[in-house]
Amino acid sequence: MSSNDSPLIKALPPAVDYLSYLTILEYNLTPEQLPLLHDILRDTTLTANIGWDLVHLLLPLLPQSQQCLQDVARLGNPREVVLKVTELLEALANPDEEITEEGDEDEQEQLDDSERAEDSRPDDPPAGTAVSNEKNTSAAASRQAGDSTSREGPSKVSQFSALLDMLAILHPRIKTKYPSRFLSTSLQAVLPAYATLVQDAQATDAVLRFINTFAGAKRPRLPPRKSSTQVPTKAAQLPAAVPDPEATEESLAPGETALKEKLLQSFLTFVAEGYMSSLPVDDDVPALSWSIRLLEHLYPEKNIPGRRTTSEAFEEDEALHRRDSTIGQMLALTSDFSLALEDLRGALVEPDTLANDESTDLPASASEVPLSRPGCFYLLCASYASAVLFRAPLKKRQDPSMPTIFSLLSDFLGDPSSSTFGSESLSLVDSLLFFGHYTLQGDDLGIFLERPENDSVFTKTLQYFSIISANTPSAALRYAAHLLTSKILYAHPNDHLRLSFIKDTLQHCPYENLKGSAVGWLKDEILAANTPRISNALGQPSLEGNNEKTNSSIFATPTCIATLAPHLFISPNNMTTKDEFNVHEGFFLAALNLYYLLLCNKGLKEKLDLRGAMGQVEELKVDGGWLGSMEKGLQRFGDAGVDENGRDVERGQQMNLLEGMIAMCKEKDR
Repeated sequence: MSSNDSPLIKALPPAVDYLSYLTILEYNLTPEQLPLLHDILRDTTLTANIGWDLVHLLLPLLPQSQQCLQDVARLGNPREVVLKVTELLEALANPDEEITEEGDEDEQEQLDDSERAEDSRPDDPPAGTAVSNEKNTSAAASRQAGDSTSREGPSKVSQFSALLDMLAILHPRIKTKYPSRFLSTSLQAVLPAYATLVQDAQATDAVLRFINTFAGAKRPRLPPRKSSTQVPTKAAQLPAAVPDPEATEESLAPGETALKEKLLQSFLTFVAEGYMSSLPVDDDVPALSWSIRLLEHLYPEKNIPGRRTTSEAFEEDEALHRRDSTIGQMLALTSDFSLALEDLRGALVEPDTLANDESTDLPASASEVPLSRPGCFYLLCASYASAVLFRAPLKKRQDPSMPTIFSLLSDFLGDPSSSTFGSESLSLVDSLLFFGHYTLQGDDLGIFLERPENDSVFTKTLQYFSIISANTPSAALRYAAHLLTSKILYAHPNDHLRLSFIKDTLQHCPYENLKGSAVGWLKDEILAANTPRISNALGQPSLEGNNEKTNSSIFATPTCIATLAPHLFISPNNMTTKDEFNVHEGFFLAALNLYYLLLCNKGLKEKLDLRGAMGQVEELKVDGGWLGSMEKGLQRFGDAGVDENGRDVERGQQMNLLEGMIAMCKEKDR
């Protein structure tokens, strides 16, 4: 059948009215007819009248319908089409939510009322979104557009990308006194849809292409990446977008430019929050691993020769490199939208109460538009990371302070006594650790800690980071958190406060691995207080030029061991199961290591009165002292045996290490 015999040609208006022609399209449109429809839609009058009701018909026919969707975006009525696109984005975010015929008619009436009230609220889009008046299958088609389970239809991310590409064309076409009202409605629809697709890199690419449209001449449009869905294109030049048929000659309302810019700033921060929160862990490379890469940069001597560093992984691995590239594009857009470092820092210091406002009213001024606090935090960290790791310029540098870090920890992570504390998004944990390590590169930490009124912030910050070091899922982040905790602890000039924190950790902490860290802190403090010079690498205490940490330090007196002995030299006599003993293995090894160190240094052993301190612990006065109780505990729980199912269980490596350390300590303790 020739194109002239097609119902799409024969029924063209004025042969039938526009509403009837839409019905004919609905029942006759197939993928094979799309090239013909593309030619038909070059008629600007026709497209302006029916374009907005074609979007929901064309979306299920992607990718072949891409050109027709672009035709509708360029030649259709932009105000009507943008509302339809917004509605379909909402359907993508809520695929189970049906669009009723009554709702369609009500929304159309709202649009008509809005047009009639142009003099009072010109160009204000209705609270809902307008759709077709046709009552046959419009709602069903809309639901089909949002149905991600259809095996033959396009994927949700393909639909999402196509709709955003349309918005990128539509919004610049709308010429009205209040363009922010259309933009606000669209952006509020994009974010929930993006949240459902954020795991797909194509969705993030689509969002960046869309928002880059508003950057104007400052930044070129981002090139598309390779996609599993190839959209056919023609070499022929497509027609340019036509002007807004309802354009007004009025200039923009006062404050519109600022409001539009704030809307884009807000949108960018929420996109950054969604993207960062979605990043996975690849081979213990969590999210962007800023904290890990910073440590590699600051202490290159600690990198293991022959092992690929995390920084090298981000340079060589395409997927990891793409993460850097994506956040880099978002960071570049902050400059395009005048979102300065001061604005990002301000959002952290003074939380925006509007972020929790669930009102659906459109904002009337820039002050009513909230920024995403986590999004601002991620972008600020990206700026600092770029300056440190990639030597990017940093305008008006201002290092964050410890009160800022504590505020972020308490706001983002919540109650440290919660069992889930530290297991939040690894992007968030990594960024907080990077932020902390970055702060400690400044010289103001010691000045801050010298003030007694800041001791509470110091202790609570230590508590937050130490628990992260104990229970965050990533081993690399646990290590970064441990180093940060150690840095902050060692930086405080009050040795009594440092000892108190170590004691509290040994006495009350529910995490045995963190108790093992506390033993390590104690060992470092003892060495620092009793040795003339200790390297300051990775934040360990340094005595050079600091007499307070030598003879006058509490860690150089018997009080140190006497205070901690009941919580340090734990007897396994009261343990009843092998599992209970196994939980304490790491702590026992750390304590034995410290004990052996003290035994090997006779002068240090006598100076700290090790035997006197242990003699005050009632539990250690039997069974041959602490080493005797440890040896008996190892005999009770350390032998190979069978599990509850009768299967043989081999002796673990930790048990063998314990046995070796006990033997070494007994040899020195004679």
